[in-house]
Amino acid sequence: MEEVRFDRMVPSSIVTRRRLCNLAYLPVGTLEWHGPHMPFGTDFYTVSYLAEEAARRFGGIVFPAIYYGDVRYYLQECRAEWRQSYCREMDVPEAYASAFPLQNNDGSPGYECPTQPDDGPAAEDALEFSKAEQERHFVHHIARTLLEIHLYGFQHVILMPGHGPNPPFCRKAEEVYRQNVLRRKALGPPGRTMTFFYIEPGKEFEPLLKNHWIHADKWEASVTMVAAPGTVRPDLLPKDPKALVPAYLGYPYLTEREGYSPQFKNIWYSFDALDPRKGIDEEYGRKQTEGVLRRFGEHISGFLKDSIQG
Repeated sequence: MEEVRFDRMVPSSIVTRRRLCNLAYLPVGTLEWHGPHMPFGTDFYTVSYLAEEAARRFGGIVFPAIYYGDVRYYLQECRAEWRQSYCREMDVPEAYASAFPLQNNDGSPGYECPTQPDDGPAAEDALEFSKAEQERHFVHHIARTLLEIHLYGFQHVILMPGHGPNPPFCRKAEEVYRQNVLRRKALGPPGRTMTFFYIEPGKEFEPLLKNHWIHADKWEASVTMVAAPGTVRPDLLPKDPKALVPAYLGYPYLTEREGYSPQFKNIWYSFDALDPRKGIDEEYGRKQTEGVLRRFGEHISGFLKDSIQG
């Protein structure tokens, strides 16, 4: 099998493959809790797998995934509706997660990200803790990586976010990269970029995904089983059918204390059908990934065709 991973290739192989198809893939994942049955690397395993398969089928080279530096407010372990389960499972103080809460101002689960006041000595070089600062740092991290890929001679880059909140950050990073290349004439024109979020075409092949966002469910676990064999452990799921699966879904659909939200009773059937105890399966996961790859190939073809015509 021909190597398509940049970090494992020698310069001559990179140049040869780049001349055939000047296209780079940048998986953008994160390290995030996905309950007792899934690996912390889920969100970059999935997109790295899709990127490598796409490179072999359609051309291009895959760069190492970004999986550090994400916005902590948007990680499942910091969300108020699952914080207790996460801290208990990881055996860490709940204060760690509650320092970066995703909740409403009244303390209930929600989408506000209140900045916690410092209660210790000031840092000479303070890290970014506020929502706005964390988001800016993450966008710059992605944009700098795009610049690095540019400096390796790639003029077409597809960003592949694997974590639900990250497509907007990737798109912002595209513009930051473009503006900063234009600052130095020696860098030449900015490369063309595109953000591809694999769950969007996934909705075509699993219609239940259109009903709500996903996390640690049957679909994601089955896809991860294909992307990273041996990392998914269905045997560790709760045996009690009445017990909620930790990290599955979340606010506003359910909370670990109250269960399914009555306001979404019309789609409880969808929650049940995608419960990971309802059949995590490699064959099902492969069918889903193949469908996504077919659509991805169409996006890649259009992206490169537009570049040639432009």
